[in-house]
Amino acid sequence: MSDTGWKSTIRGSYAIKLSLSLIGILLLIVGSGALVYIQVITEIGETDAGIASSILGLILVAVISLALLGVTVGSNTIISLRQLSNTADQMAAGDLSVTVDSDRTDEVGQLVASLDTMRTSLREQIEESESARRDAQQVQTQIEQRAQQLEQTAEQYESVMQAVSAGDLTQRASVDDANEAMANVGHSFNEMLDELEQTVGDVKQFAGNVSEASDGVDERAEELQTASNGVTDSVSEISEGAHKQSKNLRDVSNEMSTLSAGAEEVAATVETVADTTKRATEAGTDGQQAAEEAISQMDAIESQTATTMDDIESLDDEMAEIGEIVDVIGEIAEQTNLLALNASIEAARAGAEGAGFAVVAEEVKSLAEETKDAAGEIEGRIERVQSRTETAVDGMDDTSERISAGVNTVEGAIAELNNVIEYVDEIDSSVQEINHTTEDQARSATTVVEMIDEVASISEQTTTAADGVTKVADQQQNTLAAVEAAATELSSQAESLRTVLDQFDVDHGGMVESTQMNDAMEAVTASQFTATQTDGGTTKERQSGFTFGGAQ
Repeated sequence: MSDTGWKSTIRGSYAIKLSLSLIGILLLIVGSGALVYIQVITEIGETDAGIASSILGLILVAVISLALLGVTVGSNTIISLRQLSNTADQMAAGDLSVTVDSDRTDEVGQLVASLDTMRTSLREQIEESESARRDAQQVQTQIEQRAQQLEQTAEQYESVMQAVSAGDLTQRASVDDANEAMANVGHSFNEMLDELEQTVGDVKQFAGNVSEASDGVDERAEELQTASNGVTDSVSEISEGAHKQSKNLRDVSNEMSTLSAGAEEVAATVETVADTTKRATEAGTDGQQAAEEAISQMDAIESQTATTMDDIESLDDEMAEIGEIVDVIGEIAEQTNLLALNASIEAARAGAEGAGFAVVAEEVKSLAEETKDAAGEIEGRIERVQSRTETAVDGMDDTSERISAGVNTVEGAIAELNNVIEYVDEIDSSVQEINHTTEDQARSATTVVEMIDEVASISEQTTTAADGVTKVADQQQNTLAAVEAAATELSSQAESLRTVLDQFDVDHGGMVESTQMNDAMEAVTASQFTATQTDGGTTKERQSGFTFGGAQ
């Protein structure tokens, strides 16, 4: 290894520097003592001034060495450790904004750098975890509000649908514009109800017109009673069939009034609502992933805290080694004190001539005692630093426990997000059921169309029967013309009814069984009548028969 490498190693290690300083001091003391000893042996016959000068030189070397060692051990080390202890106390109290820096390059400087890195990492991780927690809470609140609004709107729409199914077409859905998809459903549903209500009103009015036309046919039938009983009976049957037809049309109107929201655009809008609930589920899943990432970050913080605790424990071990070095300094002070005592004894032997030497020996003894006291004070400060280090370790333990509690809190938030996702899935299932219901209502429109076709067929049979009455009763031509006009009007009105009703869809609740319309018209049985007609003075009977709802 090169000289530069050795110098860098020694400069970067506080323990090596302290050990080399101690070894140098010991070598200097031992060398000086040996030199004095040799001089005393070689100059035993010279004056006492030389002995005093040598002993004084030894004392000065020992004092200077001990002073340098005290400054080296006590000054920078105690200041750095005190600053590091205060910083650790502030961090343990939760203040991560404290500044941690040092210009030292030895183990203490490395420890300060590690503590600053840990502080920065802790602050960043805590800020990230707090941000993730706030985001998760915000997403959870939005999902809960969205789910509650959808549930309330769905319940309100269901209530209106049930009222419409019961026949109350004056009901309207209360539209909530806060949710665009549900607002579109509400507007479409209300527009459909408006058109349905107007159509049902038109059908009712049309049914009244048909009834009035049937009454006209009945009046014309009374006029025909004087001409032919058969014609009267036939027209009565026509009137009865028209009344039954009017009743069936009123039944159709009543059945249509029980429509609930059976339009295809409602089904399409419900699919949009289902898509919205799906996006809400995906948002809850994203919140859950964010919370899981926060847990991972907290685990990293806890690992970093454990590493810092290990560094502080290593510092505690270094303090113990420094305490051992201080003990060595105390032993050196005791040896110096013993040397001063020996010098005092030698001065006493020298008598009056060694009085000055005795004073110097006393001063050396005093300095040795002060050095021992200083070593004791250093040892006390080291013990206080170790106590502060233990407090910092306790603070780190408390921080680790708080991080664990934060992990538990975020895990609880994940559980709540799972519940919200389940609730949204349930709402999505309900919306799908509504979608299936609207599809069933659309399919029921086919049955209504078939029923209207039967009404048209009955109208055509009524017109055919009126034509037969006209042909049979030539002598009642004018009267039967009115009957034919009434029958024609009835057929036209029935055709108009079919045209209007073809524009609408109904659910299974508004259907009329196809056999019900046939039974209404088949109840009109075949009627025969005899008409008397005078043709060239010859009276002949013409017998005619016709059937409604069947073949003649």
